[in-house]
Amino acid sequence: MEGWAAQELRYAQLGDTRRNKRLVRIVEDLAAQPNESVPQACGNWAATKATYEFWKSPRIKPNDIHLAHQKSTVERVKAHSIALAIQDTTDLNFTHHPRKQGIGPISSQATVVGLKVHSVLAVSTFGLPLGILHQQVWARDPQEVGKRHHRRQRQTEEKESQRWLNALQATESAVPEENEVVTIGDREADIYDLFVKPRREGSHLLIRGTHNRRVNHEANIYIARFVKRR
Repeated sequence: MEGWAAQELRYAQLGDTRRNKRLVRIVEDLAAQPNESVPQACGNWAATKATYEFWKSPRIKPNDIHLAHQKSTVERVKAHSIALAIQDTTDLNFTHHPRKQGIGPISSQATVVGLKVHSVLAVSTFGLPLGILHQQVWARDPQEVGKRHHRRQRQTEEKESQRWLNALQATESAVPEENEVVTIGDREADIYDLFVKPRREGSHLLIRGTHNRRVNHEANIYIARFVKRR
C-alpha cells in the first residue's frame, strides 16, 4: 500500500526516480519525528548521509518539491467551491547557529538572524487544511536594518510588503477559475496596493484593518483597527 508521503509527492519530478524515492523517505522520516535531530529521525547513518547529500545536491531545486505538493493541494481545493487562502509571515531563527550561511536579520536587532517565510495555506470553509499554495523565503539585507522609518518613501515593489501581492497573484494562478478563493491577511496586509490590484472573477479579500477608514456606503460604515484593551 502506497504511503501518505508517496501519494502527496507523486507529482515530484526531480530528474531521477531514485531522487523521488529519497524525497519520500526523507519526508516520512522527518514527519514521524519532527522534534528529533536529522540522524535520530533517519534512524541510521546510511539514511542520514543520503539525506544530507540530497540537500546538498545542485540538482535538487526547492521549487520542484513545492510544485509537487502544490499540485496535490490544488486537487484538494477543487473539491470545494470556496477555498480560504490564508497568508502569513513567520521567522526562522538561526541566531544560535553561527555557521549558517545566506541568512539575515529578522528583527530590528542585527544580531538576531535567520530567514523570513511567507506562506499561503489553503483551508476549506469548514477549517480543513488543504495544503500550501505558495511560499516565499528570503534573507534580509543587513544594510536595510534601521531604515524602517523611511519605508513610506519607497514603492511597494521595493519593500517586503510586495509579498502580499505576489502571494495573491500566485494563489489566483494556482486555484482553478471555477473555484472561489478568499485571500485572508492580518494587519500587515492592510495596504492600498493590495486592495487596488486587479483580481480575477471570484477572488476576494478579507483583511484585518490597521487604519481607520470610511467606506463609500450610505450607512457610513467605518473599517476600524482593533485596539486591545489593556
